[in-house]
Amino acid sequence: MSVRASQDVKMVLTGEGADEILGGYPKHRAESLAGVYRSLVPASLHNNLLAPLMRALPGASAKFDIFARSAGERDFATRMISWFGAMTARERDSLLGGLATCGHDCNDFPFSSSVTESHLRRVLFFDQTSWLPDNLLERGDRMMMAGSIEGRMPFLDRDLVSFVSQLPDRYRLGLLHSKQILRDCMAGMVPDEVLNRPKIGFKVPVAEWFRGPMSDYVRDHLCSSHSVIRSYLSAKKLDQIVREHAERAADHEKLIWALLNLEIFHREFALGPPQ
Repeated sequence: MSVRASQDVKMVLTGEGADEILGGYPKHRAESLAGVYRSLVPASLHNNLLAPLMRALPGASAKFDIFARSAGERDFATRMISWFGAMTARERDSLLGGLATCGHDCNDFPFSSSVTESHLRRVLFFDQTSWLPDNLLERGDRMMMAGSIEGRMPFLDRDLVSFVSQLPDRYRLGLLHSKQILRDCMAGMVPDEVLNRPKIGFKVPVAEWFRGPMSDYVRDHLCSSHSVIRSYLSAKKLDQIVREHAERAADHEKLIWALLNLEIFHREFALGPPQ
């Protein structure tokens, strides 16, 4: 898209930042609801009964699986990682086996905000200081520079962000929609079918590629004797992850993607297992 746009213009406007300042992701509403859920449901009941039951429901989507693993997590730092991360702390520990892990405390977590803030404001702060600059903006800049084009992000205008940050939560999450104040402002200027349609991400079908055309590639990197990460991660767990994804017993797209990148990093730089 950047290459095509550069044929006509040298600068484009993008929508980065709107979700992070206005609460546009499903997890923003889920985090608010999950606070009530955690106050009513004991951790043991969630981990041992309700979460497995949620995952086992027919037609359970990847988003449902993310809610199941994240909603019951009591630790703020771990929960924030679970919403968008590749794995939970428990999944990480099962992969590492007996290897020591470096834990963290919620109060020391670099992306924490005040515990007196609402659930929504805390997760927005996390997104604004991690997911947005370290993922979306960095990735977008690379893609646009590769196409010899520059991007501008009007939603990240300093004055706009400062103003929006002072608004009560109800201006972000309405009864039915996210980014409520933006929808209200655009009413009459943007067609209703656009204003009210569900959020649609620009998603690449990586999960299906891992089951189909890239399945041999995945097995070679994660399950074969050539795999470097098998020398220090649990081979049994790696095989289980690949098998469950291939058989559609679970959606491990993010986890497999992360593990593949780790394996490729080892191979690219000829690094052995960590000492």
